[in-house]
Amino acid sequence: MSIDLVAWPAGDVERLEAWVAAPHVARWWRPSSTAAVISALRTGGDMPDWGRPWRIDLDGRAIGFALDYAITRDGDVWQNEEGVGPGTRGIDLLIGEPDAVNRKHGRAAMRALATRLFDGPGVDRLVADPHPDNWPAIIAFKRAGFRERGRRQFPSGPVMVLTAAKAVWKA
Repeated sequence: MSIDLVAWPAGDVERLEAWVAAPHVARWWRPSSTAAVISALRTGGDMPDWGRPWRIDLDGRAIGFALDYAITRDGDVWQNEEGVGPGTRGIDLLIGEPDAVNRKHGRAAMRALATRLFDGPGVDRLVADPHPDNWPAIIAFKRAGFRERGRRQFPSGPVMVLTAAKAVWKA
């Protein structure tokens, strides 16, 4: 089985809306994470300049969504985190297809996205902030190579901070 990341196709808004509304995703997903992407897809406008949406494919079948973004999108919430600076990108990820959940595809997608970002210019650290009770996501991030940095209270609510550094990343 092979995980691939492809740029989110223009016009494919219904799939993303359905995934975000699915009970297994809606429980944990912050709608603000995808609002600008959904709006751009719905209107045919440009994607936000702070982020890049990705479709997660498993052997050619769309199973999830990922977003890498400039951490400044979240305001100042990351400014006090150790090691976070100009070379830091945030990532959000969801597995939308219910039959693909709990099959290690999220972990594989996280690794694929992290490797892609670290192989590109200017990225030396990644951060993620799932809800602290979303243990499946936290475990997937940790098994993908991210380190747990503890609970925080962000304006969006409670989060578990996880980070990955290019300097120690094993592709």
